[in-house]
Order: sequence, then C-alpha cells, then structure tokens
Amino acid sequence: MTNSDPVRLFAPGRLCLFGEHTDWAAQFGRHRGFCLVIGTDQGMVADAQRDEEFVVETFTGDPGGPPRRVSLPWRKDALRQAAGDREGFFRYCAGVACEMIDHTGVRGGLKIEISRMDLPLQKGVASSAAVCILVARAFDAAYGLGLFPHELMEFAYRGERLTGSQCGRMDQACIYGKTPVLLTFEGPDGCRVEPVFPRKEIHMFFVDLAGRKDTVRILSDLQSAYPTSDELQRALGEANEQVVRRAHQALQSGDAERLGLLMTEAQALFDRCVAPRSADQLDSPLLHEVLAMESLVGHVFGGKGVGSQGDGTAQFVARTRGDRDAAMAIIEQAHPEMKALPLTIAALAK
Repeated sequence: MTNSDPVRLFAPGRLCLFGEHTDWAAQFGRHRGFCLVIGTDQGMVADAQRDEEFVVETFTGDPGGPPRRVSLPWRKDALRQAAGDREGFFRYCAGVACEMIDHTGVRGGLKIEISRMDLPLQKGVASSAAVCILVARAFDAAYGLGLFPHELMEFAYRGERLTGSQCGRMDQACIYGKTPVLLTFEGPDGCRVEPVFPRKEIHMFFVDLAGRKDTVRILSDLQSAYPTSDELQRALGEANEQVVRRAHQALQSGDAERLGLLMTEAQALFDRCVAPRSADQLDSPLLHEVLAMESLVGHVFGGKGVGSQGDGTAQFVARTRGDRDAAMAIIEQAHPEMKALPLTIAALAK
C-alpha cells in the first residue's frame, strides 16, 4: 500500500441546546428522546493520509513543546487494547480505528496529524465525539469510502463506546456542523436526524466555566436511578418532549426571546427533577452563579447548562450581537478564569 496525499479535515464540537441525557434514556424503551443540537465554531483540524500503521500525532500539547505521538500496529487486537487503556483522547482514536478495520474498503492504516484544537476539553461540548468523528472522516476521505453522515456517526459512536464510554447517540450529530438538527431517539438503536432551518439569525454564546465535572459519574448516577424514578423518567420523557417541541418552533422561526426563555425553563426542570440524582456532581455552583448574574439581565433572554450539565459549560441566548459582546465581556471581567465563546445560529430559510 502506498501513502495517499494528505487530506485536510475539520470536526467541530456540539452544543446541546435542549434535551441532554434523553439519548441514553430512550434506550430503556419507556419514552422517545428528543434533543436539539448544533455544531460549534471551535473544533479540531487535522491532515490524514494512508499509512502502514495507525499513527496519531497532535501539536496541541504544551505551547512550544514537542508533539505527542502514538503509533500502533494495524491489527485489531492492538487497536482494541489501546482503546481500553484510558490514556487521553488517543483511546477514542484507537476505538474508531478498531471499528473501521473491518470495513471492506479500508485496506490499511492511517496517519492523522492534528494541527489545531481550540475546543474546550471535558466541558460538555462533545470533544470526545469530535475526535471520533474526525477519525471516521479521515478513514472515509483517505480510502474514498463514500460513507453517508449516519454511517460515519455509527462508526464514531461504536468507537467511543468501545473505550468504555457510556455516551448516547447525541454527540455524534456534530458531524452536521452549524446546521441545527433535531434528533429523535427511540429504543436501543433508533435515531432520526432532521435538519432545522431558522428563518432569522440568533446570537448565542457559551462559557467555559473553568470548573470540574465528572461526566462518567453523572451518567452512572442517572442511569442507575432512571429505572426506578418516575420523576426522572418524566423529566427526560414527557416533560422534555414538551419543551423541545416549543424550542423547535422557536428555533425555526428565529425567535431568540422565546428560545432563551425556554432555556431558563429547561434548566429549572433539570435542577428540580434530574440534578438530585447526582447531587454532588450536579449541584453546579459555578453554573448557577453565572446564570444568575444580574448584570447579564439586559443582554440575554436566558440560558442553561450544556451536555451532561455540571460545572462544565453554560450557554446563553443574547438579545443582539452587541449584547452578546457585552455579556461575554461582563462574564470574563467578573471571572477572569472563564472563557466565553460566540456562537451564531445562521438564518438558513427565507
């Protein structure tokens, strides 16, 4: 096998606007899950080409320091072992490669050089899913597989699960980038993806809270409580569906005010019915402090947590682009350790 010319790739993170945790909850078969997600402007840039082995090199470590490099033999046993070793995001790369090795069009290994990564890690914006989508896309591009988006999502999902992750099927929707999507989950494997086309531009931003969260613990706590908790089942089932249906309408019409108010409503539902099942992780003092800042009231319509929630990331719907800039500056001035990042939902329909 000869090496191919490098292919430049980008994979964004994803922001869960509404419906966190409903992907895995739907697998219990009690109620369909619904969520609205959108890709972030931030993500990972990499060059990929065919190789005799599976090599991942990243320049995203210490500034000015040497690149980090992992090289594995192109064998399923070696890839599977690396997927379970828990060493950083390299395990996610190995997990996806282990799933791709059996595809008939993949005739060898791959070399991936990650040159830029400005996506906050372990903050609820699907950095692990972005890595998995990046690797799946790299195989698709290097070997000309012609995979559909839902097939790439499946390889990425199975690869992440191979690492021991308890993730659901929501995060891989980052493959759709800045087009918002409605995801409907039904049963163990059912996932329907529908794009949403807003009629007006909506100005949002999200905030790296510079806190700590243990997503594995949150998922374990909630998944353990779900089978016997009627309140948790309703929050992630009927109550969530009602909120997402209204949010879908607001997003389609470009109604920023309604979208922001629904975020505040969704956060109250989460705090009341979901957070107590993992109280030490979802108490989220930083999140609630930022959401309650009085100095933001004139600039935002509302906000909520992101992803599995906890003190990872907050998101807000701003009143205008200027209000967004002002709100981001207010937060960073009050909390210099935090980082605010803009997100614009483009008008995609007339």
